[in-house]
Amino acid sequence: MFGIGPTELLVIGLLVIAVFGPLKAAEVARDLGRFINGANRTVEEFKEELLTEEVKEVRSSAEAINSEIATSDGQHGGDK
Repeated sequence: MFGIGPTELLVIGLLVIAVFGPLKAAEVARDLGRFINGANRTVEEFKEELLTEEVKEVRSSAEAINSEIATSDGQHGGDK
């Protein structure tokens, strides 16, 4: 995650607890999680808006073809 290992996360967590105290640190962590979740949701919505209908149709067709291939492989016992 962002090139941060478990040791670095532990140090950051301890610093947050030392600076804000245990109760306030929990609030800060909760608020940070909500912010990141909202930011991810906004980015996903923006990416969806950028996709044109044609791209969505091509993706849908490709998924249909892939599922059809998977179904036909299963019916023939994988023999080619």
